[in-house]
Amino acid sequence: MVELCKLEEIPDNEAKGLVAEVDGKQRNIFIIRKGNIVFGYINWCPHNQVLIDQIPNKFFNSDKTFIQCSKHGALFNIDDGLCIMGPCQGESLKQLNISINGDMVVQED
Repeated sequence: MVELCKLEEIPDNEAKGLVAEVDGKQRNIFIIRKGNIVFGYINWCPHNQVLIDQIPNKFFNSDKTFIQCSKHGALFNIDDGLCIMGPCQGESLKQLNISINGDMVVQED
């Protein structure tokens, strides 16, 4: 188990970009907080192979109901990373195995 950040560092209904080791490599990731639930993904669009947040830490559409790639506008479900609209429809973001342990967001092995 690896500690990524304190839960309080991510405001509710917001996301935070970080760098973490994933499959033995340093990768850009992001964590979304919905109350006491967190979702983590590799910060990499399956369509263009670019960061989701071309504008740093802007991971959502305007009403924060979907993850939105700021490069080409693809929309992804927050809870499973599935692209529901855009050029990569049907593909998914790579989800990370993260959880909350006490006051910390952690990545499981």
